[in-house]
Amino acid sequence: MSGGSSIVVPMVLWGKYAPTHCISAILSTPDMKNIITGCNDGQICIWDLTDNGQLYPRSMLFGHTTSISCLALGSNQTTQPYIVSASENGEMCLWDISDGRCIEHTKMSQVHTDMVSYHFSNTKDYRLVCNGYYPEVLIINPLSFEVMICLSSKVVPDWISACCVLRPATKDDDVVLAISNSGTVKVWTLPSSEIKAKIVFEDESKQIRCLNAQTLTCCSANQRTVLIVCSKYWQIYDASDFTLLCSESNRVGERWCGGDFISVDRVIVWSNEGKGYLYKLPTNISDNKSISQIADPRSSEYRHHQPTSPHAYYILDIYSEQQLVCTPAMVFSKSMNGRKGLLRGDSDGRVVIWMLPEVSEKQMTLVRQESFDRLPALPPKTSTTLQDIWDSLYKYPPGVLEGLCAEDEHHLRITSTIYIPSQGKMVCGRQNGSIIILPATQSIIFQLLENNQISKDSISQQMLDGHDGRVTCLLYPFNESTRYEPQHLLSGGADFSVILWDIFSGYKIHTFTVHGGELTQMIVPPANCNVRILSSICSVASDHSVALLSLKERKCILLAGRHLFPVHTIRWRPLDDFMVVSCNDGTIYVWQMETGHLDRVVQGITAEEILNNCDENAAPMENLTNPSLTLTQALKRRNFATFRNLAQQKLQSHQNQQQLSQGPKADYVKPTGFPMLIQGVRTNTRDPDAHVVFFDTESLIGLIAKAKEKADTIGQKIQDKVQTSGLTVGGRDTSTASRGSIISTASTTDATRPDSIRLQTNITMEIAQIFMSCLHAWGLDPDLDKLCLNKLGLLKPQSPISFGLLSRQGHMSLMLPGWHKRVCHSELADLKGVTVSKIRQGDVKSVSFAEPPQPPGGSVSGKPTLLAQRMGSMPFDDEELYSSDDGANNDDAFDDSLPVPEKHINATALQQETGIFSTKARWQISSAVTTQHLLSVISVANTMMSMSCASFLMKSRRKKKKQGVVTGHAGIIVTDVPDGDNTDDMLTMQQAQIKQGWSLLAALHCVLLPELVGASHYKPPLLEMLARRWQDRCLEIREAGQALLLAELRRIGLEGRKAIVDEWSPFLPMYVDPNLSLLSDAQKGEEEDDDEDDESMMAGDLPAHKVSVSFESRRKQATAIVMLGVVGAEFGHEIEPSRRKHEEPKKGGRKAPEGFSLTNYSLARHTSKALTFLLLTPPSSRLPAHTPIRRAAIDLIGRGFTVWEPYLDVSSVLLGLLELCIDSDQIVPSVTYGLPLSPVADACRTARHALSLIATARPAAFIITMAKEVARYNAQAQNAQSQHTHLQNLVLVRARQEIQHILELMVEKMPNDIADIFVETVDVVVHCLDMGQLKSKGLQELFPAICRFSMVSACNQTKRIWVGAKNGNLALYEMKQHSKCQLISAHQGPVIAVCVNPDGKYLCTFSHVDSRLKFWQTASSSIFGIGSQQTKCIRQYSVPKIEVTPLTNILKLVRLVWIDNKTVVLLTVDGSETKFSI
Repeated sequence: MSGGSSIVVPMVLWGKYAPTHCISAILSTPDMKNIITGCNDGQICIWDLTDNGQLYPRSMLFGHTTSISCLALGSNQTTQPYIVSASENGEMCLWDISDGRCIEHTKMSQVHTDMVSYHFSNTKDYRLVCNGYYPEVLIINPLSFEVMICLSSKVVPDWISACCVLRPATKDDDVVLAISNSGTVKVWTLPSSEIKAKIVFEDESKQIRCLNAQTLTCCSANQRTVLIVCSKYWQIYDASDFTLLCSESNRVGERWCGGDFISVDRVIVWSNEGKGYLYKLPTNISDNKSISQIADPRSSEYRHHQPTSPHAYYILDIYSEQQLVCTPAMVFSKSMNGRKGLLRGDSDGRVVIWMLPEVSEKQMTLVRQESFDRLPALPPKTSTTLQDIWDSLYKYPPGVLEGLCAEDEHHLRITSTIYIPSQGKMVCGRQNGSIIILPATQSIIFQLLENNQISKDSISQQMLDGHDGRVTCLLYPFNESTRYEPQHLLSGGADFSVILWDIFSGYKIHTFTVHGGELTQMIVPPANCNVRILSSICSVASDHSVALLSLKERKCILLAGRHLFPVHTIRWRPLDDFMVVSCNDGTIYVWQMETGHLDRVVQGITAEEILNNCDENAAPMENLTNPSLTLTQALKRRNFATFRNLAQQKLQSHQNQQQLSQGPKADYVKPTGFPMLIQGVRTNTRDPDAHVVFFDTESLIGLIAKAKEKADTIGQKIQDKVQTSGLTVGGRDTSTASRGSIISTASTTDATRPDSIRLQTNITMEIAQIFMSCLHAWGLDPDLDKLCLNKLGLLKPQSPISFGLLSRQGHMSLMLPGWHKRVCHSELADLKGVTVSKIRQGDVKSVSFAEPPQPPGGSVSGKPTLLAQRMGSMPFDDEELYSSDDGANNDDAFDDSLPVPEKHINATALQQETGIFSTKARWQISSAVTTQHLLSVISVANTMMSMSCASFLMKSRRKKKKQGVVTGHAGIIVTDVPDGDNTDDMLTMQQAQIKQGWSLLAALHCVLLPELVGASHYKPPLLEMLARRWQDRCLEIREAGQALLLAELRRIGLEGRKAIVDEWSPFLPMYVDPNLSLLSDAQKGEEEDDDEDDESMMAGDLPAHKVSVSFESRRKQATAIVMLGVVGAEFGHEIEPSRRKHEEPKKGGRKAPEGFSLTNYSLARHTSKALTFLLLTPPSSRLPAHTPIRRAAIDLIGRGFTVWEPYLDVSSVLLGLLELCIDSDQIVPSVTYGLPLSPVADACRTARHALSLIATARPAAFIITMAKEVARYNAQAQNAQSQHTHLQNLVLVRARQEIQHILELMVEKMPNDIADIFVETVDVVVHCLDMGQLKSKGLQELFPAICRFSMVSACNQTKRIWVGAKNGNLALYEMKQHSKCQLISAHQGPVIAVCVNPDGKYLCTFSHVDSRLKFWQTASSSIFGIGSQQTKCIRQYSVPKIEVTPLTNILKLVRLVWIDNKTVVLLTVDGSETKFSI
């Protein structure tokens, strides 16, 4: 399954040390707003550059496993800020730099050393022109990494060392110019027309004296000169015939590294010392005379020419004392507005930018006269490192242990981390060999949020001392599989030992000393190994040895120690009892686990085959996942499983059940679906761990809902005033002797906290508290903020939070601290009317800091606050709502008028910065981040709202003795209920306030956020991400996604919706190549590439492996169908006035989008076809049954039925929906408690909802279609008795219960519509009811809803049903299987009352149109008589006319009542009674 169908929100605790960033490649965007640096450890850093030269780090991207070799732009469209990175092992990634998403990635066999982005004349967007360790030049499409053209050599093929592309002014063709390592210049011409050939050979080549060129650049201004830079010299050549024009040697002790043209006669060249030199070319070069021509003494030029050698006129240097560890990465950048800069990235992560000045000829002449050594030097405009940014913050970014350890231990770095989700504990190994265990949620609250409850002393820590030197890796095997003991923890250290600990007691159980080097990794063998291996773990050390250590026998089973190179990966062949160790040099060692023999050593292709074969047999590949791995280690070992698990956290209850039913392996199911995971991250092995906290929204909602389930049972008991004696929480019994019962007895003081596992509910609630506190938009609505603090128990962040974003296959982007400074400075400048260039600690005093500023939409400006907007007035008295419970004010605001001490200035500044971050900065990170955060906040808030009393407040509430109300940490309020109603009122009040709070919180984020934040600061959610969540597995996320998408579509208005329709309509399956169409039948040859789980089609991300074009195309189609379906259904043509009168003011003046109106309906037709196809097509490999896209189609058919109806085959759609609803009561549980429904149940639930929408929107269409189907069915049934079994399997028969359910709903909701087509309705009702029961129990008992109408009457004596029709007929139904309805003409107008007398012999009918009351004889006179002949009118009376106005409800006009067998009374609506007798 693709990573991304679950929403995972990462937050990162960087700690006080910035990550190492040894820059190996650097790039600037065309507008010079962003700088991108790639480093030797494989990370990429994105920096924002302001106009005044300030540099702010934005985010760090993780995903490459080796050093970044080159970077290039990925698109020239402003809507796609893409860059491409390539690393030294052939990996290529396409990133969106606005949010750090990895859009596409691949691994090529070729390794690129250089990539140039170029817009060819025959392409829509950039192509990458790549060269490297291979003899061709590849032209690659950066959006798909497909090689479009391969430029090969016929003459002297060799690796290409540099190349460039130019378009001659005279022609439309593009020319690729390249130089090989051996000095051969080659030229390829690519015509502007479409090139069919994949391989193109060079047009000409020429050998020149220029080996191993660093760069080759053509002057874009005149296209006549070419600059080639080699390490010893740089040269200018004539572009037409490659004659040498001039040359310059390197400086002493420096080597040239690259160069570029600044203008026609000036170049910039840089050296390995990180210095840039500006040169003026000799004037004759611009006239393009070759050196040989000028050097001829006979030529006239020789006598009066300018100097032939270029001369330097400027040097760019930073003059630092620090020695460079390696050559800096440098690049010359020309921005679109004409600014020119030289960028340099150093080994210590320093980014240096020089802006080149304009130097006039006059100034140059002065330089020329000066001594050559004293070149004028240009200082850099900007020079900064990540650590500088860290140091400039008011407070260092929080780390996991900051402020928690003893004073003398603050300098100790964390060297390894592991998180134990089952106990909510985090284990950190440090550089002095100590291991510290502490509750994860409490320490995160302590670091990130402002709170008075948790202090350093209240967090219980456990220390394990045993290692001598660094703790290099940790493993908690129970995380991986339940076959291990929950108390066992393993640690490996730099002292070559592995120690087995009991974490409950802190006791050291055993020390394994078998390795001869420091431990690098510990992993768990797969679950299908033999029994002896199952109780052991596998450890890898830096002496290239691998050991299997048995935890049961406390000894080493196998020591594999003959590997010559570092161990790269470990694979398993459990069935053959083999452990396969792959080394860095590509060699594979196959070890027999049981005996410890080395079976064989293999290299080359065989080795690769063996490795790949291991994957097939060892299904539990997942077990290479080890939370203690550092990010880089995991990446270096291709251990993507680690990240896949983080990205995919799915509640695998469904799969687990299947495994349970399959056999004895069930207890080895790996636990997943944790709401929070903590991963240690480091960019370099020498760095301390930073910590990424991953929150999984879906799992969190599931666990909160479980807590709710328990809370509901308690709440019920309280209401019933039943005394509870015990309660199961998190799977463990906690009996409480008190009369009340408090969920989660774990309190925050050391005295009462049990050492054993803390209760799961408690941890879940703490996780939810951190999650919601970090994600809530603080500062936008002060009243709501008070409510959140005082009633809901949310906590304000202490400082700006670094969020992250997970994208495909473990690629991840993490925000860097300090980025928010950019927004804060501009905001403060606007606020104070001063420009704050860079606030350092010294000059903070010049700016007066107060409370976080009021946003434009805040309540100070006189706008009603959110509470008042929603409620019309304050719902509760203000004091009660906003006061905190202990009476103290929670705000730590500093008063401007008071003199503020020095250290408080920083605190206030930090508080203000945090305020600006949460009101402005975090909403402009990127659309993807906004989408994730809003979906998460709204879905969790709705879950909390559905709980009885979900507040996170940690203190006991108002323990007034007479009322005895107490709250557990889980926020469930319990009381021992004394006499009197006060307590109930207070509880109800409390509950109402808390529900109100969550509701307002959800409303703020769903609807009001864009207006409060302000359009300039708000990156709106991505509509396509929301469209893919339209039918998410998790109901809460689904509802949040739907609400957000609709709110956003309303916000963007008519124009915006039109743009959306224009953008997505080309992807509708009708308009796409049929081979790639979602709606075409699967092609025979294509099925194998279509085995991606269909869920990924609607998930947030693409599947992990290389995406096939067909899959990407189908995914776009799926999104287009949903997007256009939503636009059509919600904003389609006018909703007819009679149907939804109450919605008129909202939707009346609306214009339908193009393509969905009554006049222009092409899109409506195509969309409805696509939706019906998705509903009705039988399951196939390409489109399995019950997938999210099918559910979305079902949902949208229901929502927009009025729009689609003209283009649908209504009966097949209704039957298709009914088929999904068969046995719905068994499939859909009555209460789900937030757990994902099974796909079948989910489809069933959605179909039921769609049917009810269709039935209420178009009752006539529903009833008449069903009546036709019933008539068709009855005709078949009468004609073909033999095919009885076939008839019983028809949808119409199997879905009787569901049809009856819908009819009941319609009778209740729209009786007048039913009355218009009453005979057809009864047709369907009679079909749905069981004849046997109908005869024995009667219609009144089986279908009481229909008997409310006065125009139906059933006789239990004669087993008949009589119905009055609108056209004046009388319809008669015999209670027999498949009997036909008989019609008798009775009145001139609608028959509005029918009644059979008690003995069934006479029938009375009435119509208000002809004002007649008629008596009919019903009993048959002869034994074999047929009823219709015998039913005859025996008497009729004229009745005074009853006045009817258009507003009269005909259904309530009259009623007929028999008072005995011969007399009937006519009751009219005005209260008059008239008696009639036969």
